[in-house]
Amino acid sequence: MKYLIVLFFLASNLSFASTLNSNTGKGFKKNNIKIRIAGTDCSGAGFSTSKFRKMVKNAAIVFWNSVPSSALKLSVGNVDNTLDIDGLSHTNALNTVVEDNQIVAGCNDDATDFSDPDILGSALMDCNGSNCRAILILNANNSTLNDMSTGDIEATIAHEIGHAVGLGHSKFKHNLMYWNIGGKSQKWLGQDDINGITYLYPHESEMSCLLGSMGGTLKHTDNEDSGTFVSQLILGSFLGLFLFMFLSIIYRQLFAIKFN
Repeated sequence: MKYLIVLFFLASNLSFASTLNSNTGKGFKKNNIKIRIAGTDCSGAGFSTSKFRKMVKNAAIVFWNSVPSSALKLSVGNVDNTLDIDGLSHTNALNTVVEDNQIVAGCNDDATDFSDPDILGSALMDCNGSNCRAILILNANNSTLNDMSTGDIEATIAHEIGHAVGLGHSKFKHNLMYWNIGGKSQKWLGQDDINGITYLYPHESEMSCLLGSMGGTLKHTDNEDSGTFVSQLILGSFLGLFLFMFLSIIYRQLFAIKFN
């Protein structure tokens, strides 16, 4: 019986409620993704463009590059002063991403570009066939950023990177991809974050990641949605049936051993 208890414990940890970016429903074609830094002025947010680059790099390393079950590796280039996204809409800024499977990140002090001036940042991902590209914009006209610690700004950037690589929101507060990050200090990823990024960028040779990608409720949600989630239970149901059949076989085997 103790074996059954252990199996049920493992099964419960495979269940999650990750979401995918509703614009794409998938991740980048490649696991190695480069983030280009636009040379846009970030002073309105209280820091230099070079510091913005450093925070993007730290956000990539500390959060997303640190997941052992995921093959995703983000690299951050130098500030490109020829690349300016200030005053551009998200769609027009996305057109500055000239190469597929790449992200452009920068500041924008034109608050009218955001649906709400209180938004700290946002990301837009677009895919054409198997190739994707994304834009990440920090709202340099939001005075809240001036009062935030470097760690909290890096968590905000990491949240937007999550959208840029294909993740939607989580409904659980302890996850980085929780829909509302305002006033929240986040120093690590939650289980939804880990399972979601592993689902999109798995180590194909690792069986544990395969089970992880099977074992959850994946939903699509808009990256600016305020907690409206549409359930898709196909994967969860499949896992439940699979585990029920597997545990039934194990139980019958244990029962046969006990009485033979």
